[in-house]
Amino acid sequence: MKSIYTTLVTLLITANLMAGNITASNGDWDQSTTWTPSRLPQSGDSIIIPFGKTVLLDRNIDLDNVVVIVKGTLDMDGGKLRMNDASRIIVDVDGKITGINHDDQVRIGNVLKFNGSQGVQTGYSYADNSTGNGFVTTVVLPVQFQSFYVTRQGANVQVSFTTSEELNNQYYAIERSADARNWKQLAIISGAGTSNLVNKYSYTDKNITDAVVYYRIRQVDRSGVVFYSAIRSLRNSENSQLANIYASSNKTVTIDFNSDVKDKVSIQLINLSGQVVVRKEFHQASYRLIVDAMSAGSGVYVVRVSDSKGWSEVKKIML
Repeated sequence: MKSIYTTLVTLLITANLMAGNITASNGDWDQSTTWTPSRLPQSGDSIIIPFGKTVLLDRNIDLDNVVVIVKGTLDMDGGKLRMNDASRIIVDVDGKITGINHDDQVRIGNVLKFNGSQGVQTGYSYADNSTGNGFVTTVVLPVQFQSFYVTRQGANVQVSFTTSEELNNQYYAIERSADARNWKQLAIISGAGTSNLVNKYSYTDKNITDAVVYYRIRQVDRSGVVFYSAIRSLRNSENSQLANIYASSNKTVTIDFNSDVKDKVSIQLINLSGQVVVRKEFHQASYRLIVDAMSAGSGVYVVRVSDSKGWSEVKKIML
């Protein structure tokens, strides 16, 4: 088993595989040219500022359900980064958040995590809705999550996750919330101890009628150290489709998979005349795929997602 003393960033990326990645170069946060793909960060993203890159944030930004990973520099200059309780921000060992005064802020929910008057926030450190005021510094990574899904099966919800490595892992606690703030423990699942194999875990939460429900995994090692997974949500109106397909206002189409899809995936954007205006193929599907639809005009389109084994799903969207 390779060394567990790797970066906190690795843990949070693997714990949040559902999110689409957007990566910064040097520039202003509110300029699409700063980011790859060329769009502004949006709710649901994993937002990465790489080593050696600096992003200037000089206005108020509001995002939900994001992971912000700072390997370079996030320079706060009269700006506020405000995220919801299901979000998390990580500063890598060479990363830092800088500011000038108290007006430069990072908030998660209603809790202030950073303000510019404190100077510089360095890593390894992270903040989420479990860390109170400020950041928590940590190094040891006892578990590397490979996937984490919640899917509806009739009146029940199936919670599934896999790990690729475990070190002195004692157990996992499956937790549920109605508001992503107050959590109830549902079950304890024994861990694999120390392992470098892929381990699969699941739990069935029965008779769930809430309009929206949130899940997370609390991992506890044998010394009592606790780590949390990303937060997954599910609405009562969501069906059991393998993929959720939706469009954003910045001309992208997002496909969120509700199970482990590894086969070759093809995505087609089709106009109402039956013409394929955008086609993308992915030789190994991720847990979220994002397709740039800037070449398509505004209007109604059909998105068809399929794989090489004959599965497909179709949804009508508006761009």
